Amino acid sequence: MKDENTKSKNKEKEIDQYIGGQKDLLDKKKGTIRKYKEFFLGKVSFFYFLKYELIMLFFSRVPTALGFALRKLFFPTLFKKVGKGVVFGRNMTIRHPKKIEIGESVVFDDNTVIDAKGEDNNGLKIGNNVLIGRNTVISCKGGDIEIGDYSNIGPNNIIISESVFKIGKYVFTAGNVYMIAGGNHSFDRRDIPIWLQPCVSKGGIILDDDIWIGASSTVLDGVRIGRGAIIGAASLVHKRIRPYTINVGIPAQMVKRRE
Repeated sequence: MKDENTKSKNKEKEIDQYIGGQKDLLDKKKGTIRKYKEFFLGKVSFFYFLKYELIMLFFSRVPTALGFALRKLFFPTLFKKVGKGVVFGRNMTIRHPKKIEIGESVVFDDNTVIDAKGEDNNGLKIGNNVLIGRNTVISCKGGDIEIGDYSNIGPNNIIISESVFKIGKYVFTAGNVYMIAGGNHSFDRRDIPIWLQPCVSKGGIILDDDIWIGASSTVLDGVRIGRGAIIGAASLVHKRIRPYTINVGIPAQMVKRRE
């Protein structure tokens, strides 16, 4: 009986070290408001929490030019850094804004999600003249994300980083592109569910400058796409892509060089 209890306690300790932020949400010792505040904002003052709540409550959903004007006035006060001429669309979800830097003339379409959560990460950094399409999710799950100048992230994209994710300048993606840096789990053991086993990273994702990624494509962890490369629609990229090449298929294969 003692051996079984010892094994059970050891397993609980192992689980605790792997589930990270989700453990905080399941922690019964924390109140609901505290869980909410730490999940959406991290460790911030009560005054900042109140300001965030009021701004999101009163201005997030306001339509027409009035909504754009109000969000332009109040939203920048939430972030670590915001440049001039930034447009914030309606119904945005903004998490951990104190770890988000936004350059000049950035446009966020409606229903976008920008999330810089993580305890030890730097968060999210967006360059100048960037467009983030409608319904797109950009989420740091403990990792970092950088988006270079003049990049265009299409609608319904999902960009997730549990390690390092760097997008260069003049990169544009079509709709429904899925890219995840990290996100793999070890599955060596059978006594612990897969999602509770350690996360495994292959080094993140790096997209060099001047890249086009077609609709409904997927880019996996450990990939570097070289400068000037094109990824065809509905492709699966799981390994390094050479510069100035056209690649299509599942998995993506080079079909032509750009002369």
